[in-house]
Amino acid sequence: MRPKPHLSAVPPPPLDDATPPEPTSLASPWWKDLVRVFLLGGAMAAVVGWLASERRAVLSLEPEARAAAFQEEWAGFQRLCAGPMPQGFVPRCREQARFLLNFPECQGDCRELARLHGRALR
Repeated sequence: MRPKPHLSAVPPPPLDDATPPEPTSLASPWWKDLVRVFLLGGAMAAVVGWLASERRAVLSLEPEARAAAFQEEWAGFQRLCAGPMPQGFVPRCREQARFLLNFPECQGDCRELARLHGRALR
């Protein structure tokens, strides 16, 4: 003979005929989805603004100050990253290469070397 399955000792709640059961739905209200879309869009806009802020700061400098800053960064980049470098300098060279590309003065060799380091180090 088979044992009978164990039934729960707690009886189900009685159904009240006056109140209909609430429909169960997996869909969330449309306004919650709209709020999520706005939050996601705001977060994306903040990230894009943050990424572009460095370039805007470089371009807002006076031309003489920007040229001096570029020369200093370019000279440091060449000393640190142009030749063979220790493995510990890889993140710093990647950061400097990305920063140099923000300068309109970065042309020719600068752009080529900065892009090479940016691609090779990723």
